[in-house]
Amino acid sequence: MKRKEKIAAGFLIFLAVMWMCTLISKSIYASQLPRVTTVLAEKKRIEHVVEADGIVKQGSDMAVHTMPGLRVRKICVRVGDEVEEGSELFWLDKEDLEELIEAKKLEAAKMEYQIEDLKENRALDEMERQKGIRRAEEDRETAGNKAGTALERAEEELRQAEGKLDSFNRSGPPVTSEEEKQKAYAAYNDWLEQGKRMEATVSGNQISVSEKEKYLEEMKGQGNEAEIQKAEAELKEAKDRLAASQSNYENYKANPKQQPDFTGEDSAKKAWENEKEALQKNVQSAGYGKEDALTGNADSLRDADRNLEDANTPDRADSALEIARMELESLKREIEKYREIYKADGKVVSDRSGTVTKVNVTVGERTVDGAAIVCADKEVPYQFETLIAREQKKYVNQGDPVTLDTPEGKNELEINYLEEDASGSYRAVVYLPEGKGTLGMSGTLMKREVSESYDCCIPIEALHKEGMGQRYYIFLAGEREGILGRERYVEIRYVKVMDMNESYAALENGAVAKEEEVITGSDKEIENNVVVRVE
Repeated sequence: MKRKEKIAAGFLIFLAVMWMCTLISKSIYASQLPRVTTVLAEKKRIEHVVEADGIVKQGSDMAVHTMPGLRVRKICVRVGDEVEEGSELFWLDKEDLEELIEAKKLEAAKMEYQIEDLKENRALDEMERQKGIRRAEEDRETAGNKAGTALERAEEELRQAEGKLDSFNRSGPPVTSEEEKQKAYAAYNDWLEQGKRMEATVSGNQISVSEKEKYLEEMKGQGNEAEIQKAEAELKEAKDRLAASQSNYENYKANPKQQPDFTGEDSAKKAWENEKEALQKNVQSAGYGKEDALTGNADSLRDADRNLEDANTPDRADSALEIARMELESLKREIEKYREIYKADGKVVSDRSGTVTKVNVTVGERTVDGAAIVCADKEVPYQFETLIAREQKKYVNQGDPVTLDTPEGKNELEINYLEEDASGSYRAVVYLPEGKGTLGMSGTLMKREVSESYDCCIPIEALHKEGMGQRYYIFLAGEREGILGRERYVEIRYVKVMDMNESYAALENGAVAKEEEVITGSDKEIENNVVVRVE
């Protein structure tokens, strides 16, 4: 019994030792795990706050001008000075003004002499022009008379040549027509052909008689009576044909035809045609003479018309006289302005209240063409200007209400103007109430924009971005069975971000369940499937 009790006691001690070792090993294992903090997703609205620092600037500038080229004797203001209507801004040198006025008066006198010269020259030019017109008209009339006389002479020569040609054509020689000549030549050629045919017929009949005689002799040598009689009959027919053809040929030769001869008639016709050709050339020459007269007349008349047209051409536009008059008037107005400045003892004053923002004149130097003094107009309210970052532009629009915080206090105003700047930012302008602000005063513009309500919002530190892209993910604290029992581990999940600010990010609905724990921090670097200890 004692032995069994000892064994049981030893077993219990062993189990206690094993239990203690398990607790110690589990504690050591748990102490080495990353410790993480978690939160549950919640329903929130995302608030965006836009803050931008800026300064107060003038709402409108007013420029004070004076005549350029005047020497400055004294400057009465500096940048930042407040001036009222009638305040002295700077003085001009009166002695220098007096010299300028005298120089301008001399220049005006010279201009008046130039104007008189231009008027007299213009009158002389018009007289020369009228004289040229009269001479061109006389030349045109003379050219017309000469052209008429030359044309009448050419027409008379043409009429005489045409009359001679008509008379010659009416007294032409008798001429056998070409058709009659061809008929005569054809009849004579037919008669010659007929003789050749008759001669050939006689020759053929002679050959036939000779052959028949030879054939008869052959038949007589054979003694065949029937053939002899037949041959004698054929010989007789051949001799009859020969006699008839010889008789016809003798009659043909007894009545010869004379070959047609038109040589004399052709010679007479040739001589007549040569004379006719000479008369036609005379007519043609006279026609050319008329055409030459017409062409010459046209040329001379055209030249005369062109000379007349040139003489009547108005003079080229010349505005020298008018320009000189306008320059003289401008010079007189300039002299009058110099005199007004001189009467004011060279003092230039402000015509309204304002703050000096720029001085463009220097003592001892001459004034330039442009604003001598630039002032901020007090009658126009000041404006606050600032730059809005590009990424914040979607929360700010023209006309939105904003809070403007300046040393004078906070004011609820609105953005009156918004435009993109060359740097990529946006220049916002807020008009201040009348009488508020001072030039160069700093301030802060604030705009709050609250989004709609999102069901799944997590702290911004729980959101992670993958690389340089726009893909976001979160870590969740999951639970599973491990070698030492239930354990917590890291689960990565990619999510879609709907909106975010500096504190919270709104995820797409359903991205995280209500009971799921989102890891917001860890004392060590964690990754997917890593076992962690949840604090």
